Amino acid sequence: MHEIKANLYPCKHCNETGTCTTGKDGASCNACAKDHELRKNQSYFGLSCSACNGIGQAEPRTERINKRVKPVLAMGIVFLLLIFIFALAMAGNRHFPEFLAFAGTLIGSITAFYFTHNKST
Repeated sequence: MHEIKANLYPCKHCNETGTCTTGKDGASCNACAKDHELRKNQSYFGLSCSACNGIGQAEPRTERINKRVKPVLAMGIVFLLLIFIFALAMAGNRHFPEFLAFAGTLIGSITAFYFTHNKST
């Protein structure tokens, strides 16, 4: 579908190893223990790094959020419009034809944007 590029940076938390050793005496830290749903303040060794999910390369959280906002917003708008269309149809609202024309155009535009493949590269 869409070519998604990830900007991965060397993980400073685990020094690019994928295994957390930033706690006392080379043990895993409390943040990684919490991410693995283990008890805090105990020594765990060899846990995968929670900052990079054990791959040694981390993608900043803001980049991940920015990549997901547009698709989630588009899905939310489409589902909200479908609910409004259904509610107005069941209520017999006199403005239903106008809203249906507006909603149909908007849903069609969103669908066309996400399912049109432009292979110019």
